[in-house]
Amino acid sequence: MQDKLSFWSFLHPDLTLRLLIIIGFLLLVAIGYAFGIYDGFIHNDTTATFNSLAALLLYAIPAWGLLKLKRWARLFELVLSIIFVVIGFIVMFGYNMTMGVITVVPHGLIAIYLLSDDCRRAFGLIE
Repeated sequence: MQDKLSFWSFLHPDLTLRLLIIIGFLLLVAIGYAFGIYDGFIHNDTTATFNSLAALLLYAIPAWGLLKLKRWARLFELVLSIIFVVIGFIVMFGYNMTMGVITVVPHGLIAIYLLSDDCRRAFGLIE
């Protein structure tokens, strides 16, 4: 265990830099969906508001769980990332190549890292 500055003391000591980057990405996307909720309220669009709220929860809840190194959050985010990779390939080859790549690349990288020994060690799944 390494000594950390007191500013970082709220972080779990086993968190890795890559996991922090994933958490940052998830929170950034969740913040974007928070603006979608606001936009839905402004335009009185209940469907858009509900969709943005659901997407915000799908990104924010696993981000919080990963920050706390909860095993359920790793599994939840792994399943979501694999689903988004599949959806991204469908979008890539069926509708829009750019949007498909934008979906596949980050979620694929997240899935690869969550399956790595480094990440599993951080979660205490292997010694």
